Amino acid sequence: MSLVLPFPNWPAQDRAMWIEFQKTGGPLDDRGALAHLRATSLDTLERRYGRWLRWLAIMDADACGLPPTERATLERLSAWLRDLSHTKPMTRLMFVDGVLRILSAASPGKDWSAQRNLKAALKRAAGRGDRDRKMGRILSSDVLLQAGIKLATKQAEAASTPLEAMKRLRDGTMIAMLAVMPMRRRAFAGLQIGTSLIVAAETISIALPEELTKSGQPWEADVPDMVAPLLRRYIGDARPALMERRQQRHDFLWVGKKGAPLGMEYLSARIAEQTQKMTGVRVPVHLFRDAAATTLARRSSESARLVRPVLAHSSFGTAERHYIHAQTIEAGRDYAALISKMKEKA
Repeated sequence: MSLVLPFPNWPAQDRAMWIEFQKTGGPLDDRGALAHLRATSLDTLERRYGRWLRWLAIMDADACGLPPTERATLERLSAWLRDLSHTKPMTRLMFVDGVLRILSAASPGKDWSAQRNLKAALKRAAGRGDRDRKMGRILSSDVLLQAGIKLATKQAEAASTPLEAMKRLRDGTMIAMLAVMPMRRRAFAGLQIGTSLIVAAETISIALPEELTKSGQPWEADVPDMVAPLLRRYIGDARPALMERRQQRHDFLWVGKKGAPLGMEYLSARIAEQTQKMTGVRVPVHLFRDAAATTLARRSSESARLVRPVLAHSSFGTAERHYIHAQTIEAGRDYAALISKMKEKA
């Protein structure tokens, strides 16, 4: 396991603590308190804790000289949260949770009850996040699939230039592929031909290593038949032509107009922009996963059970929440139909 190194400007004692947390050692040695976490989880914790240290350095520099576990008093955490009042409740919860996870690991015997009560209050305020953000943005996966296919075929054929045609083929293929294989943004942007994407005569397969899945388990699947022809055409025609424009040589699947790998942020923005044009709804990469879960849940309770393997979740919790949500939607529709019939008879 390679270490996730702390930011260079961390106090020396925090840097030493962070590195100690990740020590693996031999079978008879003590492991670090966070040695079981994957690099992605460590990176998230590092950033949240770093935010806390930056605030301390600016607002309460003297506290930086104290032992890490003595700094996070209820008063200081509350002051930090007041300065974070411009952020969403869920964001504040994640920051405080990250700090407490690290400090409670450093001193598990310390009484953290006051700080945990503060976290519990933040959790109640946050609920399940900003639900309004997703309102009207969770389209059916079938709608997204058809939009992607149309962009990659009819829209690409109608393009005014060869470059625009290649970009539409690429963008449409990305949308169609995400509709049926809703990967996380980092995994999708990082697909590489020959390693995580294997092109064979009869199939195209995706194999994501454990570090690219949230559950920490490897995930493998074949690209479905309705998308595979688009992907083959992109790989065989558009991708080589785009790379040749600037003599690029690499294995990344998704490339820009100059042949360089598409950055994660640009790829995400491009997909959101194209879904807006094709469907009238801006759908960023992460909402394709919600679309898949909701689409499966609306079909039946049995289909809802597919959410876990499709999205590589480690438990049924997410699937069950989507199924309950879908039941609510269907009940509302049935009720509306009943009211409509009653009005007709009146």
